[in-house]
Amino acid sequence: MFIFLNVQLNTRSSPSCIVADDSVFLTTLIASLSKTSHVISIFPGLQDKGACYIQAISDANGFSMDRIKVIGKRTSSLISDDLTPRKVDLFVGEPFFYGNEGMLPWQNLRFWKERTLLDSILAEDAFIMPRKGILKVCAMSLPDLWRSRRSLKDVEGFDHSAVNEALGACGDLPTTEEGPCLPYYLWQCGDIKELSKVYSIMEFDFSVPIHACFGKTEIEFSTPGTCHGFAFWIDWLIDERDSISISTGPVNRHWKQGVQLINKPVVVNRGSLFPIIPAIGEARHFDVLTSFEKAPTPESTQSSRLGLLQALFFNLDDSSSSA
Repeated sequence: MFIFLNVQLNTRSSPSCIVADDSVFLTTLIASLSKTSHVISIFPGLQDKGACYIQAISDANGFSMDRIKVIGKRTSSLISDDLTPRKVDLFVGEPFFYGNEGMLPWQNLRFWKERTLLDSILAEDAFIMPRKGILKVCAMSLPDLWRSRRSLKDVEGFDHSAVNEALGACGDLPTTEEGPCLPYYLWQCGDIKELSKVYSIMEFDFSVPIHACFGKTEIEFSTPGTCHGFAFWIDWLIDERDSISISTGPVNRHWKQGVQLINKPVVVNRGSLFPIIPAIGEARHFDVLTSFEKAPTPESTQSSRLGLLQALFFNLDDSSSSA
């Protein structure tokens, strides 16, 4: 990423750059790599603290703060005086590094929303980083997590069903209810096992404004076991050739995944199939539609078709902190 960003900066004369999030690293890196660059850092979360930190870094590293402007407000609140009158050559961010205990991985697609809001000031050949986001999914066996999130009913003769909503119960819910998709570090979920390979189900292209997207895939279980749910995450592609990627999947312990538990665990065989249909609409809400039911199949295949009907929503205009 360092080399690729350096090439982009040095092929432009006095590049104008916007750092769309709280990335102190990118602000400092751009100012250091290009002595003629002009950097606007949004810093919607760090605000004045970020400005003070950048000042301390500039003093220690010998580059001038004259080339750095810290805005300290959300993109939706920006006015024309906050921004440069010239077109922006680089629009960058690190949405994959933002951490929030209650935040699902794909909520960092707000980077796409911010790029869309500032589309009018981007140069025609503006460099966008990251370039794409790929939504990934994997079927999982999660017995310990499923039991810990199982809905409560009668306990010692007392009805505890009112607790389910407060605690975010996911498993063993009534057929008319669906549990939420929740953020977890999978490695902290006790006994876990991947039941399928990792599938790509949707691609988000940040080089263009937000638009309706649709994808469809069918998961084939590669390992027999009991399926308790599905793990979702986003891989971020940095360069135009998709040769540099950063994954927020379960291989890395420092990122959470979105986990959707199913109402009832299902025993699956190798070769069982499962359809998933995700979509993102113009209203900037995200849906993942899947279907989970057993359908009759020939006994010779010793497999079942599985599916689950579930919708996951989030709003890209969510004001729950800044990435």
